[in-house]
Amino acid sequence: SETAWRSSVTLRHQMALAHPQNPAIPLFPAQKMSDFSKTPYTLWDFFPATYTCPHDIQRVGRLGDGGKWVCGMSLYEAKPAVAVSNPHQPRRPSTIIYSFGVNDESTFEAEMLARIPSAQIFAYDFSVDRIGSQIPPAHSARVHFSKLGLGGQDEFSKTPQFFTLQTLMDQNKHTYIDILKIDIEGGEYTALDAFMDACDRTGGIMPVGQVMIELHLVDDQHVNFERFTKWWERLEGFGMRPTWLEINLLAVTLGNGKTDPRCVEYVWVNAKDDKSILLQE
Repeated sequence: SETAWRSSVTLRHQMALAHPQNPAIPLFPAQKMSDFSKTPYTLWDFFPATYTCPHDIQRVGRLGDGGKWVCGMSLYEAKPAVAVSNPHQPRRPSTIIYSFGVNDESTFEAEMLARIPSAQIFAYDFSVDRIGSQIPPAHSARVHFSKLGLGGQDEFSKTPQFFTLQTLMDQNKHTYIDILKIDIEGGEYTALDAFMDACDRTGGIMPVGQVMIELHLVDDQHVNFERFTKWWERLEGFGMRPTWLEINLLAVTLGNGKTDPRCVEYVWVNAKDDKSILLQE
């Protein structure tokens, strides 16, 4: 997997250097057939999912927008019990899941709770008052919802409030997240910038096992090719490796007229994570 990933990084750099507008490469350069022979690719072709999930990969939640692909789902379901003071009552350590951007569609969270008895979900969304109705009452005690946003800095005076991921982990007394789901409509870049800054201050280790994230290209000014590449490669420096890619075609097919595919779902596995259940098998 590392060999394939390193090969893709080399190809990415070669392709970028060969482009006459590098580093200001258009995100979607081939807009008509006359462009195709010179630039037969989009931004997403520079960032393929080249790192193989070392276990099964399963769809959790509904098809299309809302559901997510999870690497090693069977391992989370079969998480081994650990001994406690009473050897006749072993328990499974909690599987900590953070979910940002739940709106009213929570089939992913509902299925994770149903299939992983140890799951504790910390859900956040500043645009709704509660998590989606798909969560059954039997599992609601394992969901901890707050109406706030994930951002690049703590904004206590804002309504609703916004916090960094590190601040939320500190508030929850968490030092590790097994699964991180992010769908925050373009705010992911500054939010993860701030988290990487925090990780740099605490030893350079990212305490997250895997990430399901929808990346958004809201406009070409705030997230251009150079900005995206530097941000992505900084994540790679922390050990994040792309294992799955799914283009959100609803963003294309639901619009009136031609629309570029500006939303893509990725799954990243932390290849430098000695706490991850995915790397302990």
